[in-house]
Amino acid sequence: MKAPSWIMLSLLLLGGCQREKPLSPAMQVDVMDSVAQEQRRDKSLAYEHTVTIALEPAVLPNRMKEIQEACATDKKYGCTLLDVLLRSATDAPSGTIRMRLAPGGVAVFTATASKNGAIKEQITHAEDLAQQVNDTERELALLTAHRDRLIEFSKDKSLKIDQVMTVSRELASVQTQIDTAATTRANLHRRIDTELLTLKLNVPAETLIAQRAPIHDAFESFTSDFSDAIAQVIRFIAGLIPWLVVIVPGIVLLRLLWHAVSRWLARRSG
Repeated sequence: MKAPSWIMLSLLLLGGCQREKPLSPAMQVDVMDSVAQEQRRDKSLAYEHTVTIALEPAVLPNRMKEIQEACATDKKYGCTLLDVLLRSATDAPSGTIRMRLAPGGVAVFTATASKNGAIKEQITHAEDLAQQVNDTERELALLTAHRDRLIEFSKDKSLKIDQVMTVSRELASVQTQIDTAATTRANLHRRIDTELLTLKLNVPAETLIAQRAPIHDAFESFTSDFSDAIAQVIRFIAGLIPWLVVIVPGIVLLRLLWHAVSRWLARRSG
């Protein structure tokens, strides 16, 4: 009895001493991975995460490249890039990256993406795939049993040629169904064993407001506004010229007619 007591006491003292020392970042990540694995004992849930992060315009494009490179070179979490979208507007760039990776990598890549930024929104959705997994396993079991019976039946030496051909066609059909079900099962387990992470990178709202001040916008749009004004003047002149062709001769004719009428009236009155 004494030996176990001493062992337990030593372990408690060792644990107390270790708790006094802060964990390194690498050790913290390892602990997070362990906790994530412990929390995923239920092998029927497929997790999806959507994280919205605010970054300054000068940082955002480089951060997109950094995340892509980190995922492409990652070996610990099996990161796979699915979608990459970058809108490279000068004042308000934005980007979206979708990736699939091991559960422990979600926190790591989220921390990388939000460095020198702020997480504005984080959504986690879990889909229960237990029914689909069970149905697929049941289908595979039935198909495999049927295939095995066909194989045993095909070994019968008394079968005729047409019977052998029928069994062969059925075997090929069953094997195709088995391959399809096996692919479905692999995809389901991949969705359960890994997690889908979507990172949405945007410029902070306050930065956009500051950039879009009235005076700043006026200077930014001066060239385009000036060009639009000149274009409107040109359109006005172009629309006026046809009317001048009609109006000017008309005015001249009216003046000549008026003078003629005035002279006629003057002669009659004289």
